[in-house]
Amino acid sequence: MKKMRWIRDVQRSCFYIDEKAIMGLPMRVTVSLIIGSVALAAILSYILNPCLFPTRMVVSVTPLVHTIGEETSINITVSVIDSNGHPINDATIRIKGLGGGGINITNASGISVVSLNVSLEKGQYEGYLDIMVKAACHESFVQDDMIKIIRAS
Repeated sequence: MKKMRWIRDVQRSCFYIDEKAIMGLPMRVTVSLIIGSVALAAILSYILNPCLFPTRMVVSVTPLVHTIGEETSINITVSVIDSNGHPINDATIRIKGLGGGGINITNASGISVVSLNVSLEKGQYEGYLDIMVKAACHESFVQDDMIKIIRAS
């Protein structure tokens, strides 16, 4: 009987004497979760975006003004280079507007041809297309109303 009491007393004393351990446990778990979350976020951000300092890119479009007649299918050539003049391979180009849109990827020369169908409403003689270019380790390029479409008379 004495042994049982002694074990019970030992168990009780662990909970009463060592109050800092029990009260500090939730704080330790919370701090561990916060540090672990920060470390996981840093690892994921590096994996998903390996470039710490993305560079700018230069985008040129040909033609900037396109005239359409009865045909509504147009081809737009886009060239993408970095700030040092080197072509950017595998840049994603998206052109949209006037009821149409097209997506393509640049080749090793940094050039891509995007085909899309556009339509001007009745009584509308001009409209604009938006362009967006994304490439790894480069800042995204977005320009609204970059390409002008004119209806031929």
